[in-house]
Amino acid sequence: MRPFAGMLLLASFFNLLTVVFSIGSVGALIPILNLVFDTPGTDLTGAAQWKVSLAESVQAMKESRGALYTLQTVVMITLGIFIAKNVSRYAALWVLAPVRNGVVANFKQALHDKWMSMSFRQHQKLQKGDQLTRATADLTEIEWTMLKGMEGLVRDPLMILGTLILLFSMSPRLTLMAIAIIPISGGLIATVGKSLKKSAQEAQGQLGNTTSELEEALTNFPIIQSYVAEHRRAARFGQSVDLWRKFMINVYRKRDLSSPIAEVLGVGVLLAVLYLGGQEVLNGRSLTGGELVAFVVLFYQLIPAFKNLTNALYDIQKGNASAARIFEVLDEEEPKDGNLQVESSHWEHGLRFENATFAYESGIPVINGLHLYLLPGKTTALVGPSGGGKSTLLHLLAGFDYPQSGALNLAEVPLNSFKRASYRKHTGWVPQQPLLFNDTVAANVSMSGTLDKSRLMNALEAAHCLEFAEEYIANETLIGEGGNQLSGGQRQRLSIARAFYADPSLLLLDEATAALDNESEARVQEALIALMKGRTTVVVAHRLSTVQHADQIAYVEAGRVVELGTHSELLQKAGKYAALVNLGTLNAEA
Repeated sequence: MRPFAGMLLLASFFNLLTVVFSIGSVGALIPILNLVFDTPGTDLTGAAQWKVSLAESVQAMKESRGALYTLQTVVMITLGIFIAKNVSRYAALWVLAPVRNGVVANFKQALHDKWMSMSFRQHQKLQKGDQLTRATADLTEIEWTMLKGMEGLVRDPLMILGTLILLFSMSPRLTLMAIAIIPISGGLIATVGKSLKKSAQEAQGQLGNTTSELEEALTNFPIIQSYVAEHRRAARFGQSVDLWRKFMINVYRKRDLSSPIAEVLGVGVLLAVLYLGGQEVLNGRSLTGGELVAFVVLFYQLIPAFKNLTNALYDIQKGNASAARIFEVLDEEEPKDGNLQVESSHWEHGLRFENATFAYESGIPVINGLHLYLLPGKTTALVGPSGGGKSTLLHLLAGFDYPQSGALNLAEVPLNSFKRASYRKHTGWVPQQPLLFNDTVAANVSMSGTLDKSRLMNALEAAHCLEFAEEYIANETLIGEGGNQLSGGQRQRLSIARAFYADPSLLLLDEATAALDNESEARVQEALIALMKGRTTVVVAHRLSTVQHADQIAYVEAGRVVELGTHSELLQKAGKYAALVNLGTLNAEA
């Protein structure tokens, strides 16, 4: 909220004016009522000086200009005060509107930037549905409860303080009776509010789980339908929704308890005030009948202020639960960045893993004491059983994370000593599943920099994308969510075009041709060979046609390199790689 400090001060000023005019508008009723009831109020014993002065001024005007003129004047003044009160109240809300939206917008941007700065390991622990809930439902909760509650925390205490001062000046005895309810009400509010915060946290957490279930169902609906699992998934989702519903029932019941508590206690005091105040009027001490009515109106104005303050405290407790979930993300420690810039000359020395270890979960290493030197300007192919750590090696090489022990060095310098952005600008990554955006072809291909039309067309041509991409480019048509307007092969070729456009020093191919049919693969394979020439390239592949031409092949198993050599060297060794080839596990199709 710091960027909005000026607007908050201005809103506080308008709220202060609202309080002054609210109290003044009720105070202005006193001379009206005294005129109507014909009670001058100048002969009361023990009355406050301001009441006596007001009564004397009204009496003087009445004697000089007449009762009707005096009544008209006082009514018009009162109307003006009421108008000023509502203008200032609207002005406060008008000023606060961009604050409420601005705070939420800042939170959205902060969440996005935090998620984009997290390491791959941190992302592995996140549930997409839960994170989306934090960026939507939790922020809405903050906007409509916490920020609205904070508005009440500014206005209502001022209203309570100003009203109490005026009430004390009118009748200390009655006022003390009126405020006797505060300790009782405060104790009840604190007890229920603490319970409300806990229930709200549980409800928002369960909403995140429910959103995750829904996101999974929408993503995997073809599998659900093909295996006739609709009823099973519906039952699972229903259990999650039912649990969220129960949490929310508790939240609403506890929140709604504040209003009855405040009102019952308030009406009890109001009746006591009427009884005791009536005695003072009948005895002719410090109040006239008109002043008693004004006192009751002021006190009844005090009750909503207390009730609004109570609700504000409840809202803040409820919003605080959502804020805690937001700050749980924002307080995540970001990976430390290096301070060195990557130069083109660094790539002449190659990359080297030295006894590297990496784990997504503590105690379960995916990379375990791995040694591997990537020849500069050459191609290294990674083969081995699924789950052996090949894709994780690519993620480390892409700079998504760093080994937790051992080292990954570029030109004998630890990779975490370089600025991440500087290193990543030299890398090109083609994942197994194409990752595309609901944007234009040009935007998807030119992600690594400013759009260069000539460079774009060359990249599309090299990846054999022109046959389908030219129409999209001409019309600036969006390719759909995840590129769903394209076929699987077209999506993969567009992903490869992105790597062509980046012109990287380090090329990372994770089963880059896996989604292509034989015809498409043959066309792209030639382009890949041209792209790989002169670049340090790491390829994960299950096709012999891709692996056998590599400058070196690393057989990765259980997070270690257990065999290393060329295709012919490893065949002669008659080890695990040779067994893969002989058993046909590596697809021998060209």
